[in-house]
Amino acid sequence: MQQIIPGVFMHSNASIYQYLIVENGQITLIDAGLPIFSRSLIRTITNMDRQAALSLILITHADGDHYGSAKQLSETYRCPIAASAPEAAAIHSGRMSRELKPRNAFDWLLFSVALPLFTAAAVPVEQIIEPGQLLPVLGGLQVLDSAGHTPGHLSFYQPERQILFAGDSIIKRRNAPSPAHGPNCWDEVRAREAFERQMALKPRHICGGHSYFRI
Repeated sequence: MQQIIPGVFMHSNASIYQYLIVENGQITLIDAGLPIFSRSLIRTITNMDRQAALSLILITHADGDHYGSAKQLSETYRCPIAASAPEAAAIHSGRMSRELKPRNAFDWLLFSVALPLFTAAAVPVEQIIEPGQLLPVLGGLQVLDSAGHTPGHLSFYQPERQILFAGDSIIKRRNAPSPAHGPNCWDEVRAREAFERQMALKPRHICGGHSYFRI
């Protein structure tokens, strides 16, 4: 586990990142990782602060590597899950929020091999959140519309600390921040627009689902 700024930590397994915000005896988790790594994440949460308890799970989007452990975590800690309405509907059904678009035989093969690993259990989402909301986390966490990779993708930004939790709306390409693209992207035009809006905020820390950048 790596501390990014005081009170904010990054946990990872197999290049899949989750972020934990610890404050006032509570832990907010941003994304939940694959179900096969749920024990690792629970062990991390248990060991990081004996006085703090997991109180909220924020999900950026409904892919199995982002909500896969949400059911086990919510049952273990009796805490709510929050996501946008489109993503919440998918999570409640145990599916993704958009169809994949394989372009060639390699994409078909990759998806056929990888998708079983990304299967996630259905779980209710108790809190529907929307762009424009300010969450009482980290001194005020802004909810941003970052749809593109998926229809209801959300990001979270704390302006004073200049830290952005971007899910898969910002990825690494040639070792630099890049918009989501490719056959797992719902709308590449909207993905680029979301990327540009977020980069215009000039974050110092970009906490992505599979990459971390310190600008």
